[in-house]
Formats: sequence, C-alpha cells, structure tokens
Amino acid sequence: MAGEGQTAGPGGASAKRTGACGGARLRPLLSPRSIALVGASPRPGSVGHQAARALLESGFAGPISFVNPRHEEIEGRPCLGSLQDLAWAPDLVILNVGSPRMERTLEKAIEAGAKAAVIFDPCLGEAASGQDLRTRLRSLSREAGVPLCGGNGMGFLNVTENCCASFYSAKHLKAGGISLIAHSGSVFTKLALSDPRYRFDLVINPGQELGAGIDEYIDFVLSRDSTKVVALFMEAARNPEGFAAALEKARAVGKPVIVCKVGRTEESHKLALSHSGAMAGNAVAYDALFVRCGAVVVESVDQLMNLAMLLANDRPLFPGEAAMVTDSGGLRELFIDRAKAFGLPLALLSGETLGRIREALPAHLEPSNPLDCAGAINEDYVQSFDAGLRILAQAPEVSFLGFEMDATDEHCYEPGLVDLAKRLPEITEKPCCVYTSFARMPNRQLSASLADAGVPLLNGLDETIAAIAGLRRLREMRQGFAQEDTALPVPHANILNKWRQKLSTPGPYGDVFGLEFLADIGITVAPHACCENWLALSAAAEKIGYPLVLKTAAPEIVHKSDQGGVFAGIRSAAELESAYRDLSKRLGSRVLLQAMVPGGTEVAFGYLRDPEFGPLVMVSAGGTLIEILNDRRFALAPFGRRRAEEMIRSLKILPLLEGVRGAKPCDLNALTVALAAFSAACAALSDCLSEMDVNPVILSHDGLVAVDALMIAGKT
Repeated sequence: MAGEGQTAGPGGASAKRTGACGGARLRPLLSPRSIALVGASPRPGSVGHQAARALLESGFAGPISFVNPRHEEIEGRPCLGSLQDLAWAPDLVILNVGSPRMERTLEKAIEAGAKAAVIFDPCLGEAASGQDLRTRLRSLSREAGVPLCGGNGMGFLNVTENCCASFYSAKHLKAGGISLIAHSGSVFTKLALSDPRYRFDLVINPGQELGAGIDEYIDFVLSRDSTKVVALFMEAARNPEGFAAALEKARAVGKPVIVCKVGRTEESHKLALSHSGAMAGNAVAYDALFVRCGAVVVESVDQLMNLAMLLANDRPLFPGEAAMVTDSGGLRELFIDRAKAFGLPLALLSGETLGRIREALPAHLEPSNPLDCAGAINEDYVQSFDAGLRILAQAPEVSFLGFEMDATDEHCYEPGLVDLAKRLPEITEKPCCVYTSFARMPNRQLSASLADAGVPLLNGLDETIAAIAGLRRLREMRQGFAQEDTALPVPHANILNKWRQKLSTPGPYGDVFGLEFLADIGITVAPHACCENWLALSAAAEKIGYPLVLKTAAPEIVHKSDQGGVFAGIRSAAELESAYRDLSKRLGSRVLLQAMVPGGTEVAFGYLRDPEFGPLVMVSAGGTLIEILNDRRFALAPFGRRRAEEMIRSLKILPLLEGVRGAKPCDLNALTVALAAFSAACAALSDCLSEMDVNPVILSHDGLVAVDALMIAGKT
C-alpha cells in the first residue's frame, strides 16, 4: 500500500501517525504499532499464508511476528512456537485459528499482553465451560479491555498507515479520504480490491462485532485527520445509543456520513437476522435518525462510493446548482431529461454568465446548461472546453461542476481533454467530477490517473445525477442545522404528571382519553361528551348542537368503524335515539358524542416508542388516504417548528394543503405548531406512552380540529 509508513520498535515507540486524539480504545486495533499473526502458514493458498503475505506486502513498518509451532520459518522470517515466546507485548494479534482453539488462543494472547485482536473464524460451537463460544469471547474481550474485530470477518485495512490485517492483499491501494465500514465481507472485498479509483483511509469489516461495534469504529475514524468522509454499508446497530451518539459526533465535527442501510424490507430483514445475528430494526426509525444527524442515505453500493468520492476531496459546499460541460449535444439533452426525472435542478445561468459564454465560445455553440463545448476539431478545440469550465466555475449560481468527455483507457480523440480534466481542481474550488453517460465505459486506468490528480470519475448518467443529488441533500441538511430551532416546545410539568398517573395501567385508551390529552397540550379537538345513558346523551346533544357523530366508547374496542361503532351525520334527536339504541344493544351503553367538523383536508399524527431509538413521531395524509397513498414522514421526537414544517412540506398532499382549484390554503402554521407540540408531549411521556394515533385531524384555512385519538400505555 502506498502512503507514509510508521516506525516502531519492540517497545512500541511512537510512530508517524495520522490519527487525532479520539478513539483511544481502538487505537491498538486499527492503528497498531506491532503485530503478531497466530496461525501463519507457508502453504500457498491457505488463509494463514495469504494473511502473512498481505501483512508483509502492505509495508507495515512496525515489528511483525509469525506464530505457529509447526514451522520455524515463513516467508523468510522466523516463526515462533507460542505468543509467550514474544520478547514484547503486541498491540495487535491476528488469530487465524479455528473455533475449537479460539477461546484458549485468545486467553493466551491476553496473557501475552496483546491490546487488540482480529478474528476471521465464525466462532461456532461451545467454549470449554459449555457456554456459547461467541458469548465467551465477548466476555473475554470486555473483561480484559481488549477490542476484537470479528469474528466471521475479513479484518481491516489501514491504507494510510500501511497496515493490512486481512487475508486479502492490499498492496495496490493508494491512501485517500474515504473510511469504509462494511458489515458485508463481500462489500469489503469488492470495494477495497476491485477499483483503483477508490482511495481509502480505512476499510473495516466488523464481522460479528464480538468486541467492538460499528459505533466505536465510526468514533475512531472521525478522530483521524486523514478521514474526510465515512461510508457505511450496514445491517443494524447493536448499540443503538452509541450509534446515535457517533452520528451526532460526525455532525458536530462536520465530517459527512453516507449510509447504505440493508434489511429495510421484511424479506431482507429476515436474511439479516440469520446472516450475522443483527437485529435490522425499524427502517423508519433509522431514517429518522439519519435525518436528525445529517447522514445521507443512498440506495446502492454504487451510490455509496460515488458520493464518497465526491466528498473525499473535502471541498466546501456552495450555494447554487450544478452545471455540466459536455462534448455532445445529444448527451446534453439526455442529461436534462434524466435530471428532471430525478428532481435535480440545474443551475439557471444568469445573463452575465450567458454573455461571457457567447463571447468565449464559437458562435455556433449555444450557451446553455449543460454546455456543449464541442466545436471544430482544430488547435482551439480544447480551449473552448477550458473557457466553458472556467466561466461556469466562476458563476455564483453554480455550486457543482461536471465535465464529460469521450475517453477510455485505450483511446481519447483529443488527449488534451484528459489533461484539462486533471486541472479541474485548479479551475475550481467547488465540488467537481469527470463523468461518462455510459455506465460500462472501460476506464479503470483513466479513473486511477484522474484520482491521482484529485478528480473523481463517475460512470453512468443516472449514477452521476444521484451523486450530485446526494451532495445537494447534504448541503440542505447542513443549512437546516444552521437554522435549527433554538427552543423546543416544553409541556407543563403539571400536565405531564397528570398523564403519567392516567397512563399508569398498560393498555389501550380510546377517544375519551386521547381527546382530553390533546386538549391539555394545546391542540384543538372537536366538541364532545362521553355519556353512559340516554338522558345524559340527549342533554349533551342539545349543548353541542346538531349535526353530530355518535361512537362507541367501549374501552376494549380499538377500531370502532370495523365493528359498526360509528354513526355520522346525525341531524335530529330521533336519529340520535335510533343510533344509540343500536349501539348500546351491540357494543354497550358507553358512547362518545361529537360535533360534526366542517370539511377540510385530513391529516394524521402518530407516535410510537421505537425499542432502539426512542420516541418517533409521524405526520401523514389522514383518513383512509393514510393507507392508500403511503404518504408518511417520521422524525425522532421531540422536535421544533422548523423540523415539523419540513416534514409537512415533504408530504405528497402538500398541494391540497396549499389550496387547489380556488380553495383557500390551509393554515399550515397551525399544523406546524400542533405537530411540534404533539412531538414534545409524546417524547416527554415516552416512559409510559407506547403508541398514539390521531386520525383524522381536519385542517382548513382557519385552523385545525382533532377528531379521533387512540393512546396505548406501556412502560419502557
């Protein structure tokens, strides 16, 4: 591996390092000063031989010892019979032994003073005590304070410090700003070993996380000046609280995190459970966490690495939109079509920018974005591209600069374009890339050459647009953080104490409780009354006024409509009496009487206590549309008005809320205030409130009214 090495003696002397002060627990694991490989082998093709060769080829500058009692020499180096034969305590031991020997070998490593270990084996079976082997290894790690990478993993590569603790050689890698943490061993090998355009600081496969979790790995790489962006391919967080804290730290220090989260569907969730013992968790809760912490979620490994390449050069994110320079009129038009399909706006060039383009380019080249700079192929051909790139780079309306040229590893019709592409970092300080519209363009060598110059090369038009959109999303989130609510709604202590007492018994609580709760936290509810007999019901009807809605209030009935428990549009005492007679005969005498709420747009609020990340609040289309449209937005609670407004404005029904066909726009401010208050109250009661539904909430131009509410009590 290329990059600066480190020097260390048997005593573990200080070395040339790139890490900062954080992540001290994992320093001996991921940035070791000395290494011992147990189970090294001279047999070609064996894991022990591959691991030995990979370690030597990496250029690791600290002391290395091979341990195997069956051999005296491996790869020209002496081989010890036991870890106890070492004259020094190793920072890191790589344990290439099978499950039956793993417990005792780790014990010996700890006795020898090892500070960390890497385990490749899946660690199946039992420990000597009869305990599950993995459980025993976790206990050893915890008791000794020795972090473990693995088992059932590929180890890690510290490219910047020339350390390969894996059985895959990484001598071809060049150091860069991407730290990749991948739960999948196949993702580890495919990304670290397949494409020379990727430049890594660290590549880590945590495996079963027997002695170190993904949260700790994130924390460690964030402490390194050499890490510019963190790329995660993850199944689940075994320590949700620590994971959330690590993402919050990334946000605080300003290092971007990109996440490809698998196990999102029921089918892949089941696979995740059996694959590595990880609970895939609630997908919407993860998404809400990522939004709160500013992590960008992507849908594929390609998107993960393309966005990581754009961010690895650590360039500031500018206001404005993307501008592209191309050598094809047809591909320019295709870019416009696909950008619109992705919802990616392109920079609208100002009159000044358009004028500068007209002056600099041949008359037949139309000033536009994307900008086709392909004129007559003569001595001025490359100059047109140079001028176009520089003009767009200087335009204040441009935030990102892309350059497409027809070039492969074998051919470029004008080699000067490649030289120009390598000068992109000099032309602009804005994020930039070279791209090709063809996803299968044979350009591995070209991509490596451009990467040496600090220029990412992205293959595929859709992949390029997705990467630019991800960059834009990161900028939007950071802008949102800068405008964050300075104060969150805080429910009154007396109200919280009242509802902790009311919700002390687990179980469902219907509209009577739910509407009272909403009124207590300042949300307008439909006028209503709970009645146990006809005399009370008729008196309440006169007080509220017709038209009315009559509902069963039997506490055991959660979904009233499903059991014929709702009569709407009651306009007279006779209709009310008939409806009550029916309800009391079938579902009991206890009923809820409500005023009919004037028409409006229906929305819904929801709350649940996620077992991993805590209070989670939803806003969605209301009524039956909640299921038909699947139009829902979630956020971790509590949150303020800015986040509430962002959720509301991202709903599909926003055009209805804003008014269509002459309808008055709904009172979005009232909805925003109510949603924020709901989030604060539910979060404050999350120790005793398990779930809550408010559906529908009727929204009109002069406010909102909550109609139905269900609460489910349950202790944390």
